[in-house]
Amino acid sequence: MLFAAGFLLGACTNLDEEVFSSIPENDFYKNESEFLAAMVPVYSSMRTMTEHCNWWDLEETTDICVTPVKNLSLWYDGGIYVRLHRHQWMEEDAHLNNIWNTLYNGIASANRVLYQFENSTVEMADKNKYISELKVARAFYYYLLIESFGNIPIIDRYDVPAGFLPTTKSRKEVFSFIETELRNNIDNLSEDVLSTYGRFNKWNAKMLLARLYLNAESWIGIPMYEECKKLCDEIIIADKYNLDSDYSMPFSTNNELSRENMFVIPFDEKKSGGQIYMWARKTLHNSQIKTFNLQSTWLDSGCVGVPTFFDNYVEGDKRLNKTWRMGQQYALDGSPLYTEGWCGDPNILLSYTRDVNGLDGAATMYQGYRFGKYEIKIGATATPDNDYVIMRYAEVLMTKAECILRTDGDPEDAAKLVNQVRSRAFDTPTKLSGSELQATIEYNGVPVKYGRLLQELGVEFALEGLRRSQLIRFDNNFSRGSWWEHEATNDIKRNLMLIPFDQLQRNSNLEQNPQ
Repeated sequence: MLFAAGFLLGACTNLDEEVFSSIPENDFYKNESEFLAAMVPVYSSMRTMTEHCNWWDLEETTDICVTPVKNLSLWYDGGIYVRLHRHQWMEEDAHLNNIWNTLYNGIASANRVLYQFENSTVEMADKNKYISELKVARAFYYYLLIESFGNIPIIDRYDVPAGFLPTTKSRKEVFSFIETELRNNIDNLSEDVLSTYGRFNKWNAKMLLARLYLNAESWIGIPMYEECKKLCDEIIIADKYNLDSDYSMPFSTNNELSRENMFVIPFDEKKSGGQIYMWARKTLHNSQIKTFNLQSTWLDSGCVGVPTFFDNYVEGDKRLNKTWRMGQQYALDGSPLYTEGWCGDPNILLSYTRDVNGLDGAATMYQGYRFGKYEIKIGATATPDNDYVIMRYAEVLMTKAECILRTDGDPEDAAKLVNQVRSRAFDTPTKLSGSELQATIEYNGVPVKYGRLLQELGVEFALEGLRRSQLIRFDNNFSRGSWWEHEATNDIKRNLMLIPFDQLQRNSNLEQNPQ
C-alpha cells in the first residue's frame, strides 16, 4: 500500500515530506510523528473544498453572493450559477458531483488510515487518541454531506468487499451516525489548542457537535437546542479561545496567530499548494493584480455580493468595509485602475458598484461589490498564506444566543452575547436588545421569527459557508424568501441538493432526493 505525507498541518508541525512505501501493516507507525504524517491526506483533502466548482459554491444558493453572467456570455458556464441562485440545479450539474467526490474522497482517506492504525501492532500510549481524531475528521466530512445532500450512504470501513455498493441511509440515520461518532470520541481528543492547530481537538469537535444539534430540528424534526447550548457553555468555560479585538484578524495573512479561530484549513504559499478560490481569484477584476502585485495568478471577476444583502448593514458597521471591496480600486502605487484586459475597457474606471444590471448577461465586469474578507499579501502567489476559516469562537457565542432564544430563555442574556460579538464592529456602542432579537420581523420579504438575529448572523459570518443552514433554520427563509434575482420557490425539497447523476449511474443502490 502506498501513500505520501506532504504538507503536515499547523505552524507547530514539521513541514518536510516523508514517504511511506510498501511497509508491512504490523510495522506501521512506530512513533508520534509517523502517526501524524499518516493523517495528512485526511486533512489536506479539505483544501479541495475551497477551490473552483466545489463546496464553496453552495453559498451561491443564498442571499449573500452570486455569479452573474457578464458581458452577455462570460461566466455563463452552462448556466450553473444562474441555476444555483434560482434554486433550479439539476442532478447532471458537475458542481454537485465535484462536491460529492471531494467529501467522499476525504472519508475514503480517513477510512484507509483508520484501517492502518487499527491493524498496527505497535503499542503506543496515544494510539487511541489518533484513532479518535480520525473519526472526528471523518464525521466532519459527513456533517458537510448531511448538510448538503441529506440522505447519503455511510461508509465506515476501508476493507469493503469487491463490488461493494453502499445503500442510501436516511438523514436521521446519518445524523445518528455523526452524533455517535462525535460523542464516542470527543473526550479522547487533545485539550491543547496550540499543538492541534489545523486539526480536531476536544473543543472544536464539541463545536462541530453543537452545529449538528443546532440544525437538528430543521434536518430531522427533533429540537436539540438544550444539548447545543450545553456544549457551547463547555467551550466558553474552558476559556481556550477568545474574540480577536479586530474583526479582520481571523482572516489575516498571519491568521495562525488568531485566538478566535477554532478550526481552519491550513495554507502555506510555499509548501501547501492549492488555493482558496474566493480569496481573490473568483471575485476580483483582473486589473487588481496591480493592487497587490500578484504573482502567477489570474483574476476572473466572477462572484459578487447580492445587492439586496447590503441592506443588512447598519450605519457605522465596520464589517461592511472589512468584508467587501467597494468603489474605485487603485494600483499599488495609488493610481486609479481601469477595466482593461479581459473583455474590459481601458477608458472605464474600475469602480465596484453595489447595483448589478441583472443575472442573465447584462452585468458588466465591474458591477457588484467583491469579497474582501481575507487579507491579500503584497506579492502573493496563487496559493495564499491565509488559512481558510471553518470555525471561530464568535460562532460559539452566537450559537448560544440562538439557543437561549429558541428555548425561551432570557432574551437579554442572548442580547449580551450578540452584543459581545458585534461590539468590535462599531466605534460607538450600538447594542441590540433582547426584545429586538426575539421579535418576528420581515426578512427577505416574509415574516421571520428571530429575524434580527438571522440578519446579524449573515453580517458576522458572510461567506464563511454557514448561510444555507442559517436560512433554512429560520422559518425556512431559504425557500420562502426572495432576494435580488431570486423569487421564492416555497419548495422545501430544494433544501437538499440532488444526488449527482454520475453517482446514480455508478451505484444502483442510491436513491435520489425528491425533486
